[in-house]
Amino acid sequence: MIVSPNKMSLPLSKSTLVGTALRLSIGALSVGMGASAYAQTQLIPQQPTANQPVTGEPLTEAPVSPGIESTPISSGGIQVDSLGGLDLDSIGTLSPGQGGLGYDMWRQSSLQDIFALIEQMPVSYHSAVGNDLAKRLLLSSAGRPLDDKPLQSEQSLLSLRLVKLAELGVYTQLDNLFQRIPTRSDSEQQARYRSDSLLMTGKNGDACQVIQGMSATGKDSYWIRGMVYCHFLQKQVDQALLGLDLLRETGDATDPLFEELALAASGANIKLSGKSAGRVEPIHWALAALSEAQLPDELDDFLDPGVRSALIQAEEYPLDRRVYAAEVAVRSGALSPNALVDLYSRYAFEPAELDGVVGGQISHEGPELRALFLQAAQLQTVPAARAEIVKAALDQAETDGMGILMSRAVADLVAEIPHSADLTWFALPAGRILYLAGQYERANAWLLLARQYMLSEETAAANLTALWPYARLSGMEGGERYGTLKGWASAQSGLGPEVLNQQLVMLRSCMQALGEDTRLSWGELASMEIASPGLAPSAALLYALKDAQNGGRLAEVVLLSLIILGEQGPGNTHSLALGSVVEALYSVGLQNEARSLAIEATVLSGI
Repeated sequence: MIVSPNKMSLPLSKSTLVGTALRLSIGALSVGMGASAYAQTQLIPQQPTANQPVTGEPLTEAPVSPGIESTPISSGGIQVDSLGGLDLDSIGTLSPGQGGLGYDMWRQSSLQDIFALIEQMPVSYHSAVGNDLAKRLLLSSAGRPLDDKPLQSEQSLLSLRLVKLAELGVYTQLDNLFQRIPTRSDSEQQARYRSDSLLMTGKNGDACQVIQGMSATGKDSYWIRGMVYCHFLQKQVDQALLGLDLLRETGDATDPLFEELALAASGANIKLSGKSAGRVEPIHWALAALSEAQLPDELDDFLDPGVRSALIQAEEYPLDRRVYAAEVAVRSGALSPNALVDLYSRYAFEPAELDGVVGGQISHEGPELRALFLQAAQLQTVPAARAEIVKAALDQAETDGMGILMSRAVADLVAEIPHSADLTWFALPAGRILYLAGQYERANAWLLLARQYMLSEETAAANLTALWPYARLSGMEGGERYGTLKGWASAQSGLGPEVLNQQLVMLRSCMQALGEDTRLSWGELASMEIASPGLAPSAALLYALKDAQNGGRLAEVVLLSLIILGEQGPGNTHSLALGSVVEALYSVGLQNEARSLAIEATVLSGI
């Protein structure tokens, strides 16, 4: 135990210890911060800013702003006066022109039903489409659902949206949303997420003002840890150590990572053990940055998604750890591949290694090998040579189970390769990558190239057949002329009957959902005694989805779709459920998202 001169030796109750710690912390911290009304009435005045690394800058006094009573709030076209009954549930950061789902997205939906569905909503998706829809749903400015069954007094739609955004780890967007929400409306949980979003966007002084404002009344030990951090930020080491010592005495669950980081921040020479009480959270990340200590790599699989995003951007961390984090995020669809491409470009290779990437002796593996392929393709200006490198990279990635990751990483490079007669052999990988990336026109050009040479080039005919499902799912005009589902199936000689039948059902289901005629009846498929992958879908969820679809209840359709897809995403969803989701999204106006989801599922299925 760390002994402080101010520590009492008398036995104290847990509540007394917590209160003592907080009173001492608040008093000491107030000296450095000055008086502030921030935690009582202030609307955060800053405009949305880009994500910044957490640093240990001194606290600054919060700027004085007009009282909330005279501050109108504008959000997504909603203009309300704070004394005129601010509808907090309607606040968002996305209007329809910015990707929002529209002010009427909750139209005719029940408030209580929506609240229950958001509670069930997953917070991780192996799907770029799923991640995008989840964020847009939670950030959209929209009127409240029907208040037919009022929520319990402590519940609100806004607070639940904030919870889900925090669990998704999108702290920059969360901070932007908090800037539209008066701090006096914060519950304890909401204030914690406000603090986390400020820490993760580099606004450490503002975060400590929130922490100070809540620490006298908050019941969660988070506020004690927050005060410890803020004392270190103000270089009040004795007070920080006192808070740490009293935190141990409360009997709360131990947090070895926080304790070790606090000791490091105090100047102690300590090696971090890699032990953790659970997920690595924003308070850990902020304290690690302040103590100039790096989180142990043993914790890389236990990072809060927002902490993972920060680590990807952190120049002080080793490249291999940043790449690992970026690959995890890109594979799940949570991160744009551009960030990963940038990190791949930072590996250093000898010219001979880059020149011999195809057909040469390669001594690298894993992320380094993927980076080697990418750099070699970037350097190659001859289209045929670049295509050859990309094809080799994809083949290797498929062997490593990283096919979809590599497809996303090389999409921009493939888009630069012109479709020409000498590259008919490359039509399949090029088209498949571009369909996945949503670049349908460029992808269609490769399909048409294969069709042009199908009579003279054996590979061209095979590539046309293989690309045909993607063209139909993308909505290519006249795509039905280039093949049939039966023709596609007959060309899949390398697949076992069970896998082929599963893929046929998935394609048939998605094409029907998108209004594409397949000329293959369900009766014909049923006669094959097909076993469809994935768990059998919930009948209640599917009926609810159909009901929401028929009623045009857009946000309800999105929520039910996300729940049905689940954390495993479209690659592991039962064909019946997948087809229902695609059809529902398409019917409520999300046609691009429906097609992208169907194509994503097709790639994940191995087609």
